[in-house]
Amino acid sequence: MSNHSFGLLNIISSIINEERDGNDVAIARYLISNLRNSEAINVSTITEKAHVTRSAVRRFCNRLGYQSLSELKNSFSQLVFPSDFRHRDPNLSFSEYRAELDVRMMEMYAEVESRISDTLLDELANEIVQHRNVELLCTNNVSGNLTRFQQEMFFAGKVIRLNTQENGKPPMHVETYHDSLVIVVSVSGMFARELDERMWTRTAKKVLITAFSSKDTASHFDKAYYLSDRGNGIDELGVYSKYAITYLFDLLSSRYITRYKTPGNPLFGPAVSWPEIIE
Repeated sequence: MSNHSFGLLNIISSIINEERDGNDVAIARYLISNLRNSEAINVSTITEKAHVTRSAVRRFCNRLGYQSLSELKNSFSQLVFPSDFRHRDPNLSFSEYRAELDVRMMEMYAEVESRISDTLLDELANEIVQHRNVELLCTNNVSGNLTRFQQEMFFAGKVIRLNTQENGKPPMHVETYHDSLVIVVSVSGMFARELDERMWTRTAKKVLITAFSSKDTASHFDKAYYLSDRGNGIDELGVYSKYAITYLFDLLSSRYITRYKTPGNPLFGPAVSWPEIIE
């Protein structure tokens, strides 16, 4: 899978949200309306149904990071949607889906609770406070959860950089300083595998937070934290990508705030001792 695929839906969403009309909007709307039939789409059908020219289709594909419509269609067929719709049973009724979601949510929370101990949270919080430069790398479909975490850490006086795709491209820069910490959040492990190989030579300490990454993928990191013990499992209903990540980082921000409050911050009351920072 191309790195472009991780940001594909985000770019299409931006086109729909920010542009009222034009060729790109017409093409995006047509593609969204025909996602389930994407294999049957060709340039001729788009020009006819969306009322655009062939050159407009080519420019649209280039904007999304692809050389041709066939490349773009291949990404649609492989795309990991936020809830991993590809793995859902299309024959489930809503009541059946809700019942299955409830069961999987309880199973997920029990598993995460058993694996993410207070000691582990202390370890992660300690890594964050000891590194001057901290960077979170993730795909767009989990960036909302991490934006919330980033802002909560601002409240604690800690600056964390959130590094995700810009216009469908992989993260442009990874910190290289000796006192940097890079935390990669990759639920399925696919994003971690697809990161630029140059990242593995970075001098920053690299930590992986995942549910289903393989040992081979985790071997690229100094430390890996697993939310599940299912190996290369499939997040059928997106409970790990949507809920487990939120749960983990909610706990982590709370743990950090209670341990490492900014000295003298009136929001926290009396000043607290500040841990020694590793230079």
